[in-house]
Order: sequence, then C-alpha cells, then structure tokens
Amino acid sequence: MVCRHMKGAAPIRILLAFCLASVTTSVAHAQSTTPEGMPPPPGMSLAESAAMRFPQPVRVGDLLGRDVLRPVESQDVLGRVRRLVRDRNGQIMVVVDFGGFLGFGSRPIAVPADAMVLLGQDMEIVAFTPEQLRQFPTFSPSGTTDVADDTIIRVGLAKPSH
Repeated sequence: MVCRHMKGAAPIRILLAFCLASVTTSVAHAQSTTPEGMPPPPGMSLAESAAMRFPQPVRVGDLLGRDVLRPVESQDVLGRVRRLVRDRNGQIMVVVDFGGFLGFGSRPIAVPADAMVLLGQDMEIVAFTPEQLRQFPTFSPSGTTDVADDTIIRVGLAKPSH
C-alpha cells in the first residue's frame, strides 16, 4: 500500500524541484551586479542599472512622505519624498527635502527616480553619494510637471545591508 501512494508523489516532487530551480535561476540572473550605493559602472546608464534592481509597479501617491535614506551602512535619513515630477525630457524626478536638521534648513533637490530604490517603507538613493547630493541644485518647478498621485511607475528594490 505504501508503494501505491509513493508512486503518485514522485512526479509531484520532481515538478516542485524543477519549479524551484527555475525560480532560483531566474532570480540569480536578474540580480544587479552593481553594489548598492554605487553609481552604475562606466557605460551603463541609470535606466539600465535600475532595470537590474527588480523594478516593481508603485503608485506615486504611495511614495509621498517616505523617508529617503543615505546609501551607506549607517542608513541615516537624508530627507523625505515631497513630490514626483517630469522634467523637460520626460524623465521622472523625485523631489526630496534634503539636508537640514530635524526638518529645519532643508532644501528641495530633484533626484532621478532611476537612482532610487525601495527599501521596506523607505527609499534609498543608490546612484549618488551624500557629497554628490549636496552639490545638486535647489529644485525649481519651472519646466516640470507634477506626476499625478494615481500614476503607476516602476521602482527598483533594495536588499537590506545587514
């Protein structure tokens, strides 16, 4: 009797093993070769680098107010997402209140959405160092249009550094 039950289970085990191997292989091939917090390698654009970070569909309104973290092990909060805009070239930019102390003295900067990833409930800037971000110009809304809250964009995922 035991043999009769085992006969039916063998094909299921083989099928499960095959599915698991397929998923594992797909994930391994899709992972970024660019370390977190580093700019794309020479010759690779931000968009190409972002495409390697498992871009997920996210509603713009769900990104507003999220903390933006420093792209290093300390994960300090750099600011908050205030709005998303399209620049003159159609690129989506995330406007972040950057700098200051406890929300005072910050200034808005526009960071390309392709340079950012989701990290749990927060966002992380992975293509620019804090020193580079300090040199970004203060955001001016002229020549930009707001991205509607119900618009779906694709944002890459980050794995925790710890």
